[in-house]
Amino acid sequence: MRDRPGKIPFLRAGLRWLGLAVLILAGCRVDLASKAWARAAFEENPPLTLVPRLLEFRYAENRAIAFSMFHTLPDRVRTPLILTLTGAALAALLTLIWKMRNQSLSRLVPLAMILAGALGNLWDRLTHGFVVDFVHVHWREVWSFPIFNLADSMITVGTTLLLLLSFLRPEREDKVT
Repeated sequence: MRDRPGKIPFLRAGLRWLGLAVLILAGCRVDLASKAWARAAFEENPPLTLVPRLLEFRYAENRAIAFSMFHTLPDRVRTPLILTLTGAALAALLTLIWKMRNQSLSRLVPLAMILAGALGNLWDRLTHGFVVDFVHVHWREVWSFPIFNLADSMITVGTTLLLLLSFLRPEREDKVT
């Protein structure tokens, strides 16, 4: 029995969406599991030094957003503002994924990573009222990067890949189906 014309591209597109959904769900799951581990291991315990004076795991609760933005706002203002901004960012990201649905996987995977990270942090914020952070990179007592988590890393790596792809491989007119 022969397949109808067009059936294979539909199947291929379905597998692409399934792969992206698995990547998003796996990214969220790994992020949430790492935060649960950090909470259990470090909430009541001292930090774990991995590389002396450079890298440690240290429990922190982030009630603000990136780089402690909005931390001075009262909770009654900060929380709805952050949830509104997160909702708008998620809507924009989903719209972008939909508009780019016919692009190659190399263009969609970074968006899926960003979405997975954003959903992981949103889940934390909705269930705990804050985001659990635990990775602390610093240089002795001279410099310290804000404590972050795997969701933040997925967002950063996804954004970096997206930017690199836009410079290294400009979008072509022919789209992959």
